[in-house]
Amino acid sequence: MVLLILSVMVIVATNMTMRYNSEFLRTANFVNGIQGKWYHKSSDSLVRRVLHQDFDDDPNSVNLSQYWATQGRTFEVDGGLISTHVYDDYSCFNLNSLGNHGYDYSDETGTKTNMAREVFVRLMVYMQIQLGDAEAVADAVTDMVDTDAGISRNGAEDSYYMSLPYPFVIPNTRLFNVSEIRVAKGMTPSIYRRLKPFVCALPNNELHINVNTLTEEKAPLLAALLLSDYMTVESALEIINSRDREGWTTVSNFLNQELITSTTTVRTKGFISSVVTVNSNYFRAETVLEYNGLIRRFFSYFVKNNKEAILYKREYGGAE
Repeated sequence: MVLLILSVMVIVATNMTMRYNSEFLRTANFVNGIQGKWYHKSSDSLVRRVLHQDFDDDPNSVNLSQYWATQGRTFEVDGGLISTHVYDDYSCFNLNSLGNHGYDYSDETGTKTNMAREVFVRLMVYMQIQLGDAEAVADAVTDMVDTDAGISRNGAEDSYYMSLPYPFVIPNTRLFNVSEIRVAKGMTPSIYRRLKPFVCALPNNELHINVNTLTEEKAPLLAALLLSDYMTVESALEIINSRDREGWTTVSNFLNQELITSTTTVRTKGFISSVVTVNSNYFRAETVLEYNGLIRRFFSYFVKNNKEAILYKREYGGAE
């Protein structure tokens, strides 16, 4: 009997200790999570101040010589480190522009072509994605973001997705996160990984590319934007490397370069002129917090309003 009582007491004590440790870890994670969010908010405040300073110094240009583009900002905080990198969201292809019929242009035969889709297809081809796969993905993503129920040539609407083993319906409206295209018909993990650094999902259906903030890694995007069979990634890289530290002052200065005038056509020039810019309205800040042995990642999205940077979205942990 004594041994039985002793065994019960040991079991109860063990369970209490395990439950205490579990609750302690849960509370510690909760507290660390709250502290991490406060560090994130403080980082956002700093980003807003930096962007405001740049907007105030030069309201007509956004380029890589400005304060916001300084990379490697790392600060020590109690319990760890916090680093923040700011990116221009006009240096990526806005997937929501695929649903904008304002980019439909007619050729000599009257055939309509959506120029945003053509840029998207070319971008994938420059990344060594087969043309057939690129067109299929472009049509599928277009059907996800446009507002009609019509099916593109290689695309799909709800009828296709509802027939899958795990059925769902597509939004038929703007994407909120790039990761949403992972379920698009024809999308594969390999294609998605190659696309992700070049695309974004802005809260509008407009396409703008700031040629002053394109880095060497974004040369395929510039080559795709110029819509010419004679434009190569190497030529686009040459254009980027010829840019002054403060970038081009006007769109005309950029478009009047010989490498561009010799390759663009009358049909595409109007579209390119409407898309290319030397200014930016949308920015993304990526914050990495190393705190108490854990690594947390946060994303903040800002929109330019006069000379202020307005926070319009946050993501915790990020989406892959």
